[in-house]
Amino acid sequence: MKHILVVDDAINDLKCAEEILSDIYQVTTAQNGENAFFLLKKYIPDLILLDIDMPGMNGYEVMGRLKQDEAFSEIPVVFLIDGSDQESEIKGLKMGAMDFVKKPFEPELMRSRIDKILKLTEQNKILQDIARKDGLTDLLNRRYMEELLNQTDTREEKGFFLLLDLDNFKLVNDTFGHVVGDEVLIRFAGVLKEEIDKEGSVCRLGGDEFAIYIPKEYEKEALKKIVRRMIAVIEFEVNELLLESCGFKVSVSIGIAEKPEDGNSFMELYAAADKALYYVKQNGKRGFHFYGDTQKNFEELKKEDKLINLIQLQRLIQEKGHESGAYKVEYDGFKRIYHFVSRCKERKSQDVQLLLFTVQDVLNHEIRSERADKGIRGLEEAVAQSLRRGDVATRCGEVQYVAILVNASYENGTVVAHRIQQKFDDLLQDNTMTLVYEMQSV
Repeated sequence: MKHILVVDDAINDLKCAEEILSDIYQVTTAQNGENAFFLLKKYIPDLILLDIDMPGMNGYEVMGRLKQDEAFSEIPVVFLIDGSDQESEIKGLKMGAMDFVKKPFEPELMRSRIDKILKLTEQNKILQDIARKDGLTDLLNRRYMEELLNQTDTREEKGFFLLLDLDNFKLVNDTFGHVVGDEVLIRFAGVLKEEIDKEGSVCRLGGDEFAIYIPKEYEKEALKKIVRRMIAVIEFEVNELLLESCGFKVSVSIGIAEKPEDGNSFMELYAAADKALYYVKQNGKRGFHFYGDTQKNFEELKKEDKLINLIQLQRLIQEKGHESGAYKVEYDGFKRIYHFVSRCKERKSQDVQLLLFTVQDVLNHEIRSERADKGIRGLEEAVAQSLRRGDVATRCGEVQYVAILVNASYENGTVVAHRIQQKFDDLLQDNTMTLVYEMQSV
């Protein structure tokens, strides 16, 4: 049921309007402008019937405040006027009123005008939604993103603009055709919507180029965690569509600009993010870069990205075949165990947990060879002393170890993980390194 707010200082007129409309619409009444704005903080009506001649704050003043507030500016307004006042009608139309209803109210005429305006408003919303959406992915389009950022140009608003590009997307189209290419773009768009959710706006600029605007003042490290997870999820989800024999994987490169440091308008932020994206493309793809960062920052990032996370790990160990490449040879035996455990889980409904341990420097510095060797030896010993009979584990990188806990609940897995962390600290006796873990049910 559509909701109508009637604002009028005359109690009889309020009662009359409510009596005429309440069998069709939900009606709320307010006797003055201040009371109306109090109610507007609680809900947004579909239409406002607004009396012009009121004490304190008249209808024109209420209308002016509505148009100045983004939250209320799109609500259709119909002025209530006494008799025939051409001058008032002209002034109201110039301010943005949709129509007028004269007093005393004619029920059929009043309902007819309101119904017509509500239908017209609904049609306009549908057309606006179509105009701002990308037809393939159902994301917002470039026009919307431009309008959004250009509207915030004059406001002191902090935020991040991310420009995303799919690596090897041309190979997807060339190898599988545009139908599969479109499916990749749709899945990519779905991941972006799910990961960003209500944090910001996601749009497709064109082709395989996408953009995200997050209007929040994040610490860079917090944003990096979001971006790293997004990259991992995209790679995991998108590559499921592609055949394992195709010889390439789709990844994502991201350029990031800060608002207002790198610009305010769409074009300023786009230009900065595009340069950062180009930097990623020129340095091996698959990663992200802030426009204001130095080359050293980027190189440190690339080293850090040599670490994997659980999403990437699951993708790797679930792949069939024995192709050469990172982690493939080391995982051959472990993959067989993983698939065996998965089959056991299906047959016996056992809980199985996947644990990924990473040795880290407490100050987030790079762990070089000698320290890495010391750390991984300590981790191997801690794992060996802590796992139960039937659990399996293997090394999966310079400073990473993965374990499968059979017939273990998430709570059991947490206990084992904490036990390994404590053993690691006791064995290593080195307060410059720490052990972190990720866990997920298989």
